[in-house]
Amino acid sequence: MLKGIQTVHPSQEKRATPLQLTQLGQVVDWLDGAATAAGTRDDAAGRLRHLRDRAFVLLGFWRGFRGDELVRLQVQDLELVAGEGMTCFLPHSKSDRQHAGTTYKVPALSRWCPVAATMTWVAAAALHEGPLFRAVNQWGGIAAAPLHPNSLVHLLRRIFREAGLSSPNDYSGHSLRRGFAGWANANGWDVKALMEYVGWRDVQSAMRYLDGADPFARQRIEASLPPATPPLLALAAPAPDPVPTTAVEATVTLTRFNSRVRGLAKAHRLIEQICLQPHQAQRLNTDGTRYRLAIAAVDEAAFEETIAMLLDEMHRIADNHQCFLAVALRDEAGERHWD
Repeated sequence: MLKGIQTVHPSQEKRATPLQLTQLGQVVDWLDGAATAAGTRDDAAGRLRHLRDRAFVLLGFWRGFRGDELVRLQVQDLELVAGEGMTCFLPHSKSDRQHAGTTYKVPALSRWCPVAATMTWVAAAALHEGPLFRAVNQWGGIAAAPLHPNSLVHLLRRIFREAGLSSPNDYSGHSLRRGFAGWANANGWDVKALMEYVGWRDVQSAMRYLDGADPFARQRIEASLPPATPPLLALAAPAPDPVPTTAVEATVTLTRFNSRVRGLAKAHRLIEQICLQPHQAQRLNTDGTRYRLAIAAVDEAAFEETIAMLLDEMHRIADNHQCFLAVALRDEAGERHWD
């Protein structure tokens, strides 16, 4: 009989560190200065990379995009709206069952503007169609293919490190989205408005990104407590409907960056404890490379969000311990896979 992974000391689920607005400003201002400096010394490749990175960070933050959504954006699917902003059309997404596509509106801002940054990058790179975000080689040549999703964590950490942020390795591909969600929540956006803007279909997905100004809910609870009175018997609330689960098989392989790395075993243990155990992971072989997971989600959008966060966290742990990670997920019905 297969047994679930057990630990004597359960590990707390870790989340990406959100990028705060002041940190966003620090990063963007540094990228502005770096692009200008590269231009003055005729470093075409450096200038292009800084312009691309500025557009990537600003668009990811203010639109609340996931990394995989950013790398799937196409130049021909961007449209400027004079005096308002820009629309971005994604022709397909994993949760778009009707394959109708989704149009996202991006606001033009007076400072740290995602629209101006995107248009500056498009003009500088002379892009007319194809992927919006691409690699730039050492001579300033622009690749035809988009950035690979697995490279985004390294890209963001490099940007944050060079911009002088402390603990850059605490950030991941979800830091931009979590940063925007936290900023919106702190500035009075209600959960419904935030869900509509970002594209979440259930409150559970949204709440995973929110820490709030009162994380222990002490102020809200104290404010709503009635004067002390004799307790009243309360009717039991009906039990909530069970959340459906999907059986997913995971294949996980870790390798060291080089022979001097000593963190492989620890990375493997943390991936099991932090990433897999919350999804009722069961080992399918003795060396711990194949697992069966039960992914609980109220709908398809929440399921895809959970998968994206799971992959992102696994790559973050592997990178922090100087390991390469090859991971593949597939549902046991054999209809979908992720890597």
